[in-house]
Amino acid sequence: MMQYDHTKSMITSRHLLLLFLILGGLVGTCIFIFAGVSSALVFYMLPVFLLVIIVLLSSPISCFFLLYSVSYLVMGFGRYITFPLPVGVILDLLILFNFLSLALHFIRGNPLGKVYFNSFLLISILWMLYCMLEIINPMSSFANWITTVRSIGMHIVLFQLLVFISLDNIPKLRLFFKVWGILVLLGALKAIGQKYIGLDRFETAWLYTFGAHTHVIYSGIRYFSFFSDAANFGCHMGLAVVVFTILAIYEKQAKRRFLYIAVVAFAAYGLMISGTRAAIAVPFAGFAFFIILVKEWKWVIFGLSLLIMAFAFFNLTTIGNSSSDIRRMRTAFSFSKDASFNVRLENQKKMRTFMGDHPFGIGLGGSKHANEGDAIHGIATDSSFVFIWVETGIVGLICYIILCLTILGYGTYYVLFRLKDRRVKSIAMASTAGLAGIMVAGYANEVLHQMPTGQTVYILMGVIMLSPYLDKKLRDGSETL
Repeated sequence: MMQYDHTKSMITSRHLLLLFLILGGLVGTCIFIFAGVSSALVFYMLPVFLLVIIVLLSSPISCFFLLYSVSYLVMGFGRYITFPLPVGVILDLLILFNFLSLALHFIRGNPLGKVYFNSFLLISILWMLYCMLEIINPMSSFANWITTVRSIGMHIVLFQLLVFISLDNIPKLRLFFKVWGILVLLGALKAIGQKYIGLDRFETAWLYTFGAHTHVIYSGIRYFSFFSDAANFGCHMGLAVVVFTILAIYEKQAKRRFLYIAVVAFAAYGLMISGTRAAIAVPFAGFAFFIILVKEWKWVIFGLSLLIMAFAFFNLTTIGNSSSDIRRMRTAFSFSKDASFNVRLENQKKMRTFMGDHPFGIGLGGSKHANEGDAIHGIATDSSFVFIWVETGIVGLICYIILCLTILGYGTYYVLFRLKDRRVKSIAMASTAGLAGIMVAGYANEVLHQMPTGQTVYILMGVIMLSPYLDKKLRDGSETL
């Protein structure tokens, strides 16, 4: 008796996929004909979008790098397209998406990194609560508060938690520095393109509307890449110079060291063409802090020699004055002759006349949305620390300074006395020195809370606090590379 071959009559998944593609193509064609090109593109991109969502939800580390990449690029894209939501809301949705991905990952039985509760995280939470309580400040409004509280108070806690859970081993940390390094290279190359190829029409429109009074100066244009402004770009490049120089010094793998050196070279040039004089303080302060942290005399002598030579070059010579970029950097060493620095001092003097009456500040968002007749109207804060002082008062400023000093103290203690593994120590050392440098620049420019510098600062804080736990796991043998 002949047996019936069921396999010949079965509809396989390939057949279903082919049928789905044919039907999708026909529907897409109808939409193109009757609804137009835009609607057809949305229809065709929807499956791709859903596929990306599925992949991201199954990979928390991919979600984390998407969040960081968006924080890095979104300000630049904002010059070309109009987002349906405010930039801050987009970032908040991506943070929520990260935690959703982590929750699903955990529900499926996959291991996650632990949340290491520590005193710095507690201080960060207290700072977040203080910022949230600013909503009851009588000078504040809900609209101003909600636009500021997330980046100033909430992100510092949320990014630390994401670091603990998502970057819970050395390979993932190295991957983060690789991704950051590539983004730094893109940022520097974009600025170099602006200088030698020229600005496109969108960048030109932005430059001569929003950025003209600060970016078109006597010595030329201050290049800004795809960052919010030249100051943010220049200081971020300075941060990258410090971090990746130290990583390169201790890196043994040739490919990674080559990447780090390339990042340092391009970031240093990006710093120079940004025309941001405060940015030069980042490598000076960062490398000075590195000298404190390092115990090897060869690096102490080498670092001191480089700092002295660099200081002498800028402050005691006129070499390179034919370059407008070098001339502008050189003026950073003459504070008394720096007109913009003197303007900042005058603005701070004006602020003191009314800030004594506001120990809790004028409310989050108050300095950026001042109306005519307000005490702060027409007075630029121009500094992250002054910004914190004005919006959260002397009480908030003291809390914020304590927070900054605490993370530098922990980083110093870990590097000098606690960390044993060379790889973890180099990462903690680079992060601590980088934070020291960018915090010094935060006095002169309002960069500590701008994308992507603020998000990078918060991640580096989390990396420092994660380092002793990684070091312990490596020494105990519970984690191997």
